[in-house]
Amino acid sequence: MASLMDSESNRHFSLKPKARRWTDGQAWVNWSRHEAYLRSHPRWKAHQVASVAEESLRIIAKTPPPGRPEFQCRGLVVGYVQSGKTANFTAVAARAADVGYRLVIVLSGIHDSLRNQTQRRLERELVDVGVNWITLTDPECDFKEPEVANGFGATGTVLVVAKKIVPILERLNGWLEKLEGQLADVPLLLIDDEADQASINTRGNRRDPSVDEDRPVEDESPSPTNQLIRDLLRRCPRATYIAYTATPFANILVDPGALDNRVGEDLFPKDFVIQLPRPDGYTGTEELFGVTARHRNVLRVVDPNDVRALKSKRRKKGEPLVVHGALDLPQSLCDALLTFALAGAIRVLRGHQGVPHTMLVHVSQVQKDQLRIGDAIEEQIRAWFNYDRAEPGAIRGMMRSSLTDFGEVQLPADVDAVLDEAVRNLARLEVVVLNSTTGDELKYEERPGRQLIAVGGNRLSRGLTLEGLTIAYFLRTTTMADTLLQMARWYGFRDGYDDLIRIWTTDGIAEWFVELALVEESLRDSILVLDKAGRSPDEMAIRMRAHSKLLLTSKAKSQMLEMDARSWSAENPQTILFPLRDATLLERNLELASELLRAHPPTQMAHGGAIAHDVPAHDIADFLRHYEGHPNSVAFQGGEIADWIQERAVVGELTVWTVFVANPQRERQLLLGGEPYGLVHRSLTGNEAIGILTDPRHEGVDLHGGPDRYRVAATFNARMMRQDRPPERGLLLLYPLDPEPLQAHARAVLGVALSLPRTSDDGRSFIVNRGLLHG
Repeated sequence: MASLMDSESNRHFSLKPKARRWTDGQAWVNWSRHEAYLRSHPRWKAHQVASVAEESLRIIAKTPPPGRPEFQCRGLVVGYVQSGKTANFTAVAARAADVGYRLVIVLSGIHDSLRNQTQRRLERELVDVGVNWITLTDPECDFKEPEVANGFGATGTVLVVAKKIVPILERLNGWLEKLEGQLADVPLLLIDDEADQASINTRGNRRDPSVDEDRPVEDESPSPTNQLIRDLLRRCPRATYIAYTATPFANILVDPGALDNRVGEDLFPKDFVIQLPRPDGYTGTEELFGVTARHRNVLRVVDPNDVRALKSKRRKKGEPLVVHGALDLPQSLCDALLTFALAGAIRVLRGHQGVPHTMLVHVSQVQKDQLRIGDAIEEQIRAWFNYDRAEPGAIRGMMRSSLTDFGEVQLPADVDAVLDEAVRNLARLEVVVLNSTTGDELKYEERPGRQLIAVGGNRLSRGLTLEGLTIAYFLRTTTMADTLLQMARWYGFRDGYDDLIRIWTTDGIAEWFVELALVEESLRDSILVLDKAGRSPDEMAIRMRAHSKLLLTSKAKSQMLEMDARSWSAENPQTILFPLRDATLLERNLELASELLRAHPPTQMAHGGAIAHDVPAHDIADFLRHYEGHPNSVAFQGGEIADWIQERAVVGELTVWTVFVANPQRERQLLLGGEPYGLVHRSLTGNEAIGILTDPRHEGVDLHGGPDRYRVAATFNARMMRQDRPPERGLLLLYPLDPEPLQAHARAVLGVALSLPRTSDDGRSFIVNRGLLHG
């Protein structure tokens, strides 16, 4: 930890000169060309390119210099669902090539559609504009072992974009196996897109037979995909693994100490976790379901009867499947279809011709349901036009009703023109059923102006971008928060049509998403705390807020999960156990207090002590981390409290502090921060323990009316003081204790206490990785 500063002109402990990065002075050839490509496209604004530049540099600087002899780096980058993670790792790959990584492998999901989409993008934005790239995959072909195994003789960087499935990973491992002994000079960057899918070890780890000879080793092997990824990394003496996901719950819960005797350490992001900034113009959970959603008109509630009408009933084995007729679409889905045609018309009249426009229909993971619903939608559209021929103007009337139900929206033309275009647009609608049976693709690049209704299940649940999405009809339920967030494909960038987003779903699912907005916010805050504290992920647990109805991830992926209700809301933690025999440690604590008081000198004498006002939270956190208590102390853990304070400060709580130093009028005094303070008398109640450290009146020294406002007979109500304390203000209490009654061989013994307000995490349940909770 950085030492406290002792400067009258600069009183913030953690103010440090900007640290040099090992990447400073690097020539960025590939990155510069990639950056020029981005700037040449009108959809990329200058500040967006600048953000990609800054974040990609921040990430590559977190990796070890590739020139080091050996390293195994593990990192995690957390983005938002459909928010530009691919743009970030493309930029990171460009920079990786520039700093000397010779092999870049991108594991892009488990479906061909996403892998092919990623391959095309990397070729267009990276390979075609860059220098010295050698590609071993193409848009039509996944990885196949090259005829000449060693492609690293020439200068350049080899690029592989592969599906994250066992057969492909086995081919990659087989290829690297043939290069054994030649990989010392081939630094590897492995980018794992959608890293919480398939990559997580849901089984065991083989133990070292020399230590656990009586334990079976084969039965404890890691799950196949996880094992193969770890084996890829193990084969390269210099390897960096960067996981990318918007739902990192499972990645954070990987066992940080897991080791397999054949494939090495697991994929816990021990070296860094980076939260990407919220992109400009992004529409996410907060906008659609959080506090800001109150001013939008997004949600439409689907009746439970409509849900039952669309899903196949559960049937016993041997029973025939009973399906609904093709025309039996519930009214809610009919309304959604008409609204989609209307939204497309508005977009066309706004000048959005020749760009994708998509509707999501995600009702069931059962392919028979998907096929039946796709057929029913096509039949319904035909039926509307047949009806319109018999009753001219019928569709126009339905569109007028849909426009009324749409709510307030800025129309680009008069109502009649909008309705005319909506009727024409209804005829343009195309239904695409996306599953392994149909083999259909979205084909945005080949036919960019399509008005698509995408019906599907698992293929729509992760990674694949639904471009121009406005209308979602979403009934898919799950028990896991990460799965639900990934299935919500309505997130992303909606420049010029953000006001047209409408979501049909059930009341229950909507409530899940409302709480998920809080879960996401809490997670990102905790990652920010980690960064501000300057700690690595294996030093400080990331706390994730539990969801009241959903698991954060599957039980198989969360074996290290531990519920952690650690909150010091409205509490008064204090030191009552001291290392009285360790004179050196006691002296360090006194010097720590002196440095704090020199940086923030008290300006007021009142209530039996000296008071310093408006001390920033990070200085208090630094002090608590440095303060060394008794090794057996349970009640007061300075490092854990410091982490919690910084976590609360991120959300606007405990941001400003008062420091109070008890100063009784006694002859025995001590210099702290250059000023004399009377020593406080406390007696031993045990070997190295005192009874109570704090004087209850001191908890009110900075409250309105002071301690006397809380006087009850001959004592003071400290609990009420904490209840009345503003949530943004904390109080640090320092007690320089007389060493004589404590039988301590030191100038004094520093006692520390805090008076804490009620904070918003009071009573909340949090989840942590138990491998880090007590570390």
